[in-house]
This record gives sequence, C-alpha cells and structure tokens, in this order.
Amino acid sequence: MGAKRALIVEDSAQCRELLGIALSLVGINDIILAAHGAEAIEKLKSVGADLVIMDWKMDVMDGLECTRQIRAGIDGIDPHTFIILLTGSVSKASKAKAYKAGVDLFMGKPFSLKQIHAGIKKALNRPVAPAQ
Repeated sequence: MGAKRALIVEDSAQCRELLGIALSLVGINDIILAAHGAEAIEKLKSVGADLVIMDWKMDVMDGLECTRQIRAGIDGIDPHTFIILLTGSVSKASKAKAYKAGVDLFMGKPFSLKQIHAGIKKALNRPVAPAQ
C-alpha cells in the first residue's frame, strides 16, 4: 500500500513546487500544502496524510516540533505517518536530533529531484504499520 495523500510543509513556494512535481512523478496527486508546522497539524487533524515532507526551519512551528506532535498522535493524527525532514543543517548532531524527534528520513538541502524522488520511493515501500 503506497501513500495516497501527501502533505508538503515548507515556507518556500519554489521548494513546495519542486516537491509537488516529485510527488506527482510517483503518482501522488492528492497534495496538501502548509507553510509551517502549526498549519500542518491543523491540516493533518482535518484530512490526514500518508506522507509528510517537511522543512525543519520555519516560523510559527518548526519541523521538529511538528514531528513530535505527529508522533504523539495528538487529536487523532496518525502517529505512524512517514515523515521526511528537509534541512540545510546537515551536521551529525542535527541528524541525530531529527531522528530522536521521530523523523523517518533526514535529507539535506539543497537536494536534487532524483534524491527527493528516492526518498519518496522509500516512503512508499515501507512496511504498513499495524492497525491499533
């Protein structure tokens, strides 16, 4: 079972567009957009998503706090949603912090269409979480 709906959480319109193209190339056309983590949480509460591709550094709520809230399953959000975190901060410490927060895949910026495509394919091929 692959992802049917994806949420792009990114404050850059250009990056949102590139991510949307990458998603459509793998057959995901139900794409929701959010400019920051707080908006993402509201959209996840109302419509949900199978995959979240999210920037780390954003105003209002950053990607790590958003990840923590998703993993906590607040207000019925699926805590097993696959999360790809994008960031310009690619140090080992940043990577460790991201995975500790619950990110499934950590990717550095800038990234190529080929790299994000591979990350999306990884999300699509993951084992399905057991029903609770």
